[in-house]
Amino acid sequence: MMSPTTNIEVMVDEPIAGHFYWLLVREDGERHPTVEAYAQGPLPSHSAAMMAGIAALQARADSRLAGDGAWPGAASGEPRGGGGRSLPRR
Repeated sequence: MMSPTTNIEVMVDEPIAGHFYWLLVREDGERHPTVEAYAQGPLPSHSAAMMAGIAALQARADSRLAGDGAWPGAASGEPRGGGGRSLPRR
């Protein structure tokens, strides 16, 4: 279970021009960012990536509220993504 000081935010990255990816990033009380999940492929715009990331965050919250603990994309076959990967410091 996560501590009360844990924050999860949606971020959008554009590593290549025109290729947008959402990421769910967890930051603990010590401000150590960790990627919890991410888009498996590029989206066509920043807003499309942001909306998909928000949907993933909402599905994650709904799953936790239901208490099933399953990754919300499991039913659709969506992989969880990059759980546990630390973000590089910029």
